[in-house]
Amino acid sequence: MKHLFVIPALAAICFSLAGCQSEQTENAALSEPAPPAPLKVEPTPAPEPAPPEPAPAPAPEIPAQTNAQRAWLGVQLFIQSDEAVNALAAAMPRLAGIGVNAIIVETGYHFDFKSHPELRRGKLITRAAAKKLATVARQNRVRLIPELNCLGHQSAKNFTHTLLAVYPGFAEPSPSNPDPKTDYLKNWCPNDPRINPIVFDLIDEIAEAFDADAFHVGMDEVFNLSSDNCPRCRGQDRAKLFAKTVNELYGHIAGQKKLEMFMWGDRLLDAGQTGYSRWDASRIGTAGAINLISTNIVICDWHYSQRTNYPSVPLFLKKGFRVWPAGFQPLQATRAFSDYSRQFRATNSNVVGYLCTTWSSGKPETVADWPPVVEILKDWTTTTPAAVNPPP
Repeated sequence: MKHLFVIPALAAICFSLAGCQSEQTENAALSEPAPPAPLKVEPTPAPEPAPPEPAPAPAPEIPAQTNAQRAWLGVQLFIQSDEAVNALAAAMPRLAGIGVNAIIVETGYHFDFKSHPELRRGKLITRAAAKKLATVARQNRVRLIPELNCLGHQSAKNFTHTLLAVYPGFAEPSPSNPDPKTDYLKNWCPNDPRINPIVFDLIDEIAEAFDADAFHVGMDEVFNLSSDNCPRCRGQDRAKLFAKTVNELYGHIAGQKKLEMFMWGDRLLDAGQTGYSRWDASRIGTAGAINLISTNIVICDWHYSQRTNYPSVPLFLKKGFRVWPAGFQPLQATRAFSDYSRQFRATNSNVVGYLCTTWSSGKPETVADWPPVVEILKDWTTTTPAAVNPPP
């Protein structure tokens, strides 16, 4: 890679040692003003009988990029205003100095959208500020990877993000017997044909503003697919529905825009088989999607609990994916996952490095001093081989 890496996108997750990303997004957004009135859109067509179960859309193939020379040492940050963008630009030299070469910039809907201004939310990131940050990142050899949560994480406990706030008809209806522990996390209907054209516009605007060569689509913590109350989806295979959304995003991002695509990996894991929680693995039958999507997608494999082994790492490698292990806190837990992952990196560069997620704990001004970032990246920069064997 010519440059370091930065990833603009910030999902929402944090839950004690088991690791729930959701609570952090919710807290960051509760104080924002109500969204603006929507633009006039076509009325929702009367639902037709559920179509036959869809086959996964074919995933266009692009050559996988590898980096056997240097590990990807990343930080994930919520960057949701020009002020935050400018703070990150000021902090960039110091972050690069401790080894950071990639940043996931999670913008959410806090962007000055021109294609769909009704979806702007609260404080905004302007194109001018994004371009400035991209320039500073290149100067410091850091790769910026913007993120917009797709499919899932369209709401929190007391807050609905603008896509479903403005267009509530896009939501997958709650099932007749919802799980009260997860029902507050809404997602859009994967079979609603009105959604992709809007979401693709948002992705294109964000990626262009940050001069990005990659995009993170989120896709974590999806709990409601094939609802019995959804006329489009009821009765359909959840793994195929999830893969359909991934493949449609991949077709646009990688196939049309020629960007590298990143996503969280939890819905590709079976909680029962791996021993992970309902948050960092799936209990709703989506794990089979791992066999239905392109292995050119970089999987951000997040786990926040301390374990002696993390079976997802060898599983993703066996399937042919590049894996970017991602930890959070406490320090002991993220160090356990980091140490486990570095063992695989020593012989397989498809473990591309390590990603430090920060959620509401991470601020651009102080993240370079945060122990789960400083201590873990120190391990990778001092004890990880600079070059390892290329993937098969």
